[in-house]
Amino acid sequence: MYWTVTLPKIAFRRMWHVPGTMKHFRLAALGSLAFLVTSMTGNAQTLPAAVSTCKMSGYSINKGRIGAAVRSEPTTVSKILGRLAPPQKATGDDNYELAVADGLWRTEFQIIGYKEGWLLIERALHPYDDADRRSVLGRRSTGGVRTYTGRGWISLNDVGGKLTYFHRSMPDGSFYSEPRADATRLPAKNALGQAIRGGNSPKKVLGCDGEWVKVESDDGGTGWWKGLCGEPIGDCGKD
Repeated sequence: MYWTVTLPKIAFRRMWHVPGTMKHFRLAALGSLAFLVTSMTGNAQTLPAAVSTCKMSGYSINKGRIGAAVRSEPTTVSKILGRLAPPQKATGDDNYELAVADGLWRTEFQIIGYKEGWLLIERALHPYDDADRRSVLGRRSTGGVRTYTGRGWISLNDVGGKLTYFHRSMPDGSFYSEPRADATRLPAKNALGQAIRGGNSPKKVLGCDGEWVKVESDDGGTGWWKGLCGEPIGDCGKD
């Protein structure tokens, strides 16, 4: 059974038009709301054969001027359906609000499948194109690239995200050898040389299976973590 969520948009938008001192609260709340809606929205289409089902989100790390290509099939020679707007540098004021280390607003998307080095994504959205976030950030340009919002394939080389806090059973400093909680723990560190933890961004995304994401840490370790998040604001479900 699949469920959809209808939100009272007018009421929510009114909430965000409050004094500037509340800007951080508004952005973080929008991020938490988006995460909740995404989690509760079903995947109504059947996935292609031999594709592993995935349930998470991520963002584009392709910094090219024309953005990452979204293709019709998981191959480099298949038709390009559209592109994802490239990352946009935050303003000085934004830098106080952002929860990403390099200060970039990135195109987010839902990850619904994996096959041999490619992720099947849908519902991509750059924060500058989000009507609710625009009420906080103002109208800005994504460099002339119109983000493709439909379903398509993106190379793992163009995918990043943050390890989620949503599953509190995940131990700091460890990946799992397999996508299950009773598998062997593998030590891993973040870019600062500290124990890897929720909210950190892995060095590479290597695949996914259900709610589990296979990643490489900055110290070269590889393994599985439960949950990847493309939300730029907030801590991806800690609370």
